[in-house]
Formats: sequence, structure tokens, C-alpha cells
Amino acid sequence: FVLVNLFRPPLGAPMPPAALNDLFDRLSRRAGLAGGVHPHALRHTFASNAADAGAVLDEIADLLGHASPSSSQVYLHPDPQRLRAAVERVASLAPRRKP
Repeated sequence: FVLVNLFRPPLGAPMPPAALNDLFDRLSRRAGLAGGVHPHALRHTFASNAADAGAVLDEIADLLGHASPSSSQVYLHPDPQRLRAAVERVASLAPRRKP
């Protein structure tokens, strides 16, 4: 079990998705987070952090349990600093002349 019912019946059973969503909603409000945090956001955060740490798409797909790397692309939200660094690695953004 990832999370277990400790405060509602059936005690000791896996938390159903609705209870997990309620828990995250209450904790988000208690923490003063404007938009609220939802359990599925953890998958997006994990995938993005893995990519920012250097994991490649097929590794991320495997870690998320996806059969196809293309299924994992929607989970990736690259860090703006990493994107800026990628642009700066390009020698020149000027158009290239044809030989």
C-alpha cells in the first residue's frame, strides 16, 4: 500500500482515490497553497525532476510504468534554467548558409 486508512474505516485498508484527493486538498489548503496539490501532480514532478537530473525519456517511461516513451512526454515540464542552458549551448542562432 502506498497510503493506508488510519483515520477512517476501514482502518488498515488502502486509501481509495477519493480519500487521497480529499487528504491532499485539505493539506494544500492548510499549507496555504493557492491552486492546491493533487496526487497526480507528484508523477509530473517526479518525471520533470528526473529529466532535470539527466534521465532520458525511455528511462522516465520505465520509471513511470509506461509502455511507450511518448506516453511520458506529457509529464515533462523542463526547468526554465535548463532550457536556457540548452539555448546557450548552441554556437549561433543565426541562419546558416548553404554550401
